[in-house]
Amino acid sequence: MVDAVIVVPLLAFLGVVTVALVTGGVTLGVQLTKWKSDNQRLWYWNRQLVDHIYRGSPPPPPAPPAGLFD
Repeated sequence: MVDAVIVVPLLAFLGVVTVALVTGGVTLGVQLTKWKSDNQRLWYWNRQLVDHIYRGSPPPPPAPPAGLFD
């Protein structure tokens, strides 16, 4: 039989690795959601700037969306 001296540290190591992978996956999901939101706001602002220039509107250009550069 496998000794408890080997099994307990092995299970502890596997538990730590599992927790690290789950935590990394959650963090990645949160960051991807934030990056997508920022990308959509940046695209919208870019579209406003292009339209502003194309129409020959006077200064000032449109302001960036709230929270874009936070």
